[in-house]
Amino acid sequence: MSTLKDGNYEVTAEELEGATMPLEVKVTNGKLDKITTKRDASTALEKTVFTQGASQIIKNQNLDMDAITGATVSSNGLINAVADAIKQAGGNPDDYRTKAETAPAAETSTVEVSVKKDDDYASWREAPDHVDKEVSTDYLIVGAGIAGLASAVQAREEGMDTLVIEKNGFVAGNGGGVEGIFGINTEMQKKAGIHAEKEDIIAKEMELGQYRADGAFWVDLVNNSADNIDWLLKQGVQLTHVDDYHGTCMFPTFHWWKGGFASIGYVPYMKKRCDELGVKFMLSTSAISIIKENGIVKGVYAKSQDGIVKINARATLLCTGGVGHSAELIKKQGWSTKNLHYCSMPSNTGDGYKMAMAAGAKDMLVQSPEFMMNYIMALPHKGVHLYIDPINGFMSLPSGGPAVFVDQDGRRFVNENAKKYNLLYQRMAMQSVKNAYEIFSQDIYDKITAGIKDADKVLAKAIETNEGNSLYKEDNFEDLAKHFDLPKETLVKTLNNYNKFAHEGKDEEFAKDKDSLIAMDHGPYYIARLDPSNLIGVGGVGSNRKFEAIDEDFNTIPGLYMAGMDSTMQYRNVYTITLGGSACAHNVNSGRHAAINAKKYIDNL
Repeated sequence: MSTLKDGNYEVTAEELEGATMPLEVKVTNGKLDKITTKRDASTALEKTVFTQGASQIIKNQNLDMDAITGATVSSNGLINAVADAIKQAGGNPDDYRTKAETAPAAETSTVEVSVKKDDDYASWREAPDHVDKEVSTDYLIVGAGIAGLASAVQAREEGMDTLVIEKNGFVAGNGGGVEGIFGINTEMQKKAGIHAEKEDIIAKEMELGQYRADGAFWVDLVNNSADNIDWLLKQGVQLTHVDDYHGTCMFPTFHWWKGGFASIGYVPYMKKRCDELGVKFMLSTSAISIIKENGIVKGVYAKSQDGIVKINARATLLCTGGVGHSAELIKKQGWSTKNLHYCSMPSNTGDGYKMAMAAGAKDMLVQSPEFMMNYIMALPHKGVHLYIDPINGFMSLPSGGPAVFVDQDGRRFVNENAKKYNLLYQRMAMQSVKNAYEIFSQDIYDKITAGIKDADKVLAKAIETNEGNSLYKEDNFEDLAKHFDLPKETLVKTLNNYNKFAHEGKDEEFAKDKDSLIAMDHGPYYIARLDPSNLIGVGGVGSNRKFEAIDEDFNTIPGLYMAGMDSTMQYRNVYTITLGGSACAHNVNSGRHAAINAKKYIDNL
């Protein structure tokens, strides 16, 4: 290994979605001496990578740092930045590697998956061959996202010895990207002059859910929402304002986290509070099976950096973030997984669901919703924040509106502006067709992207590169059909009929509102395949109002609790985003009350 030239070297680590971290790498006496960030870390993920990862590189004088679970892209960014510093210092980065570089995790599932025939998840209740370490606690929390952190703070307030294990190398989980939380009649709303009747909100949610859920879950969530927000503010979390989330919510109940994300306004403050209260954490630790003896759940086996750990617990809470990054479980719900883009953390693979099923819990997965949206592969779609992209996001071009949706037969099959009732309606009908395509004119594109810088350049580049053979441009309707083998005569008839409806101001098929009926009288025209983009899985495991896991007969499974995205019993099939922030509110509410009820359970043992 060559000696490096002493000095301070300025480099930049590339992160997700174009984010960067400026670094200074110090070389002393020919060796890597110190890696310093030139700005404060904005998230727990960044802090972990650029402290823990940098420490490993300096300690080992090697770029082969251990992968930090859930932070592959940022970890590789750090490695590449230090490699650049080594080059600047006259060294060869290959001399500082002993194994192959780790490639970033794939963001898109390009093939369909098949559902396992054997779904009993037996492996998730098997004891490992050996145990390297054994620990005990009153209350075990599996998952350190929104729900896990809330439950941990509440558990310590209840006086329980509390241990949190987290699959990632940092806290936050999938919750870091959450933008805000629902609350009704909070102090912030009162100061803003906002008022809504609680019963109106509950009634609307029951209507949107087709009256299939136990409405008592909504009553509890709504009635607890203001108290939960007051409690969070006392813990130190930061909220900035309340509104109707870009006009998409029926009620102005969306309370925004500081910085627009929970990773800024919630996670650091709740982690700090956990530390103050003495909550124990084991990061980079994955639960691998559940411990159930004589019908009672008594903890989990987990894999940590120190080996296999047996964690004995008097009560166990599963809040692992749902199934949003598991193609297998998404497929089980009836969704296509071909070209599926993930907006969730790679760690959200349904571990809580699988452990609960292994323990005999009620399977609610098929009835539970996914936060499923549309996207177009040819347009920019990298990273976890695709859903808020101004052109390819869930409120923009692929969501419909004035565009036309057709199926594999060239027929319209839904009101393309159904998103006005619920943003997630944009994808629901696509479960019922083989393929879905969006057709729009240049005029429609210009209307949807008005005010977005370089929107025309983005579209032109997308046509040129055409990732996934998903987007085409033509001067007439007839030529649009050939790109996806659609029946030409049917497609032309569909579009001519649509133009007639637009000119007459009346959609004779799906009663789309007049404002969204825009005729496509002249080209150029575009046709795009609409593929699925998933943010989170909402629910999957049966639980009661105490957030105790229940079996198929609604009997409780002693010692097992469910919270967060593993447990949402108030939804059926579609997430009613019209009540903005309700999932986050549920995460906090379920986490808190799971801890409160676990304390009562433990006291009665």
